[in-house]
Amino acid sequence: MRRYTRAPLSTKSQIQIGETIAVLFVFFILIIIGFIFYVKVIKSNIELEKEELSQLKSVGIAQRVMFLPEVQCSGDNIIIDNCVDIMKLDPAQSLMKQNEIYYYDLLEYSNVSIVQIYPNEARWNLYSRKTSDFKSKFVTNVPISIYDPAARRHGFGIMTIETMTK
Repeated sequence: MRRYTRAPLSTKSQIQIGETIAVLFVFFILIIIGFIFYVKVIKSNIELEKEELSQLKSVGIAQRVMFLPEVQCSGDNIIIDNCVDIMKLDPAQSLMKQNEIYYYDLLEYSNVSIVQIYPNEARWNLYSRKTSDFKSKFVTNVPISIYDPAARRHGFGIMTIETMTK
């Protein structure tokens, strides 16, 4: 009966196995480097999208403020765009302080102020709800017309909306 024994590997075979292992090692290193690069790109894209969503949220809050009936100008039941009634600002301030929960649902963590530049200088802080642990803060300035119904004339002002996101 013959016994089958395994012949020892030749030197040439051993070199080929070593080369195969080295090629596989380099291949896996390249795959790992590619994966790390891919993860970093995805992570930076997610951060950009978060920032973009925060900016969109800030613009949305600015639009909500501009269309609050508490401060809008109207004549003959027609709403005038980008206009704030100066006679409504003081009552709107006290109303927003009294109903903080309602306005928090609309304006969240933000600070809304109006500065009249022309013809006189004046300042109103309509809404202020701040948080200390915010990640980003966006400031949106909107040029507005400020109407004085008593004098029947328009002035110029800027509405500043600071939005803080967690």
